[in-house]
Amino acid sequence: MISFQQLEVRYGATVALKGISLGLEEGVVGLLGPNGSGKSTLLKTLLGLLDPAAGSGEVLGIPLGGPEAARLRARIGYMPEYDALVEDVSAYEQVAFWGELSGLSQEQARDRAHEVLYFVGLDEARYRNASGYSTGMRQRVKLAQALVHSPELIFLDEPTNGLDPYGRKRMLDLILKVRAELGTSVILATHLLEDVERCADQLVILDRGEIKAHGRMDALRRMLARRFEMRFLDPLKPEQEADLARIGQVLESRNGLYDVELQESDPRAPFAWAQEAGAVLVQLTPRHDRLDEVLIRALHGNGAH
Repeated sequence: MISFQQLEVRYGATVALKGISLGLEEGVVGLLGPNGSGKSTLLKTLLGLLDPAAGSGEVLGIPLGGPEAARLRARIGYMPEYDALVEDVSAYEQVAFWGELSGLSQEQARDRAHEVLYFVGLDEARYRNASGYSTGMRQRVKLAQALVHSPELIFLDEPTNGLDPYGRKRMLDLILKVRAELGTSVILATHLLEDVERCADQLVILDRGEIKAHGRMDALRRMLARRFEMRFLDPLKPEQEADLARIGQVLESRNGLYDVELQESDPRAPFAWAQEAGAVLVQLTPRHDRLDEVLIRALHGNGAH
């Protein structure tokens, strides 16, 4: 779906993306990172709004920065973080207009405006002026305009920005509905881990213009399921500590406790190792790591790829 190699983007002398490389499959991709990490810069580069200073890439098979890049805009949708709704114009008129800008005929755009506004739950309010909309309604208008021309891929930049808990849940439910019912792939850029955990099947962690970690969410969850805390009757000898690497990676050791990510999820392996190593394992406890802990480790240089 998307691939890029050694992608570098600059704002004058400032390097916003530092030679990053990645390939992304169809589905819902969570692009996660703190504010200022480079998420919006990457989105704008993939949208063709920014030209890379170095490197190359493709979106839906179309090269970035090339003469064909304009054709990409008929196949993708974009929901920006901040809206630019015309206050005294109805959602229906605005979405239909955006449909025409995306290449639809006037008749097609008007038909599709009705369909997508119904899809996002604004069918009864579609003729009201945007000035009377709540923040959640305005966000859903933005989502509707990103979908009006039936794109293959949409980019969502902080789609839950400014929403209360109910509004956030409703937006995240819509994102899942976009993938499940329309078959549209989604790039979800956010600084909120909960949004990614709720919706995404792939994760990319970005910080200071660099990719710190990436992978499929199911693989990440399998990795978390292999993490255990091991307690021994007596402190391990240095050679025994070193030998623990045979069954997994030691994440942390403290006061005779060892946090270990096993190579396999079989909890019998630590007991077999202890018997061979001459150690007495008295307690084996699942760590139940959360994704926020993975994010923190990734941002501090110890993430899982």
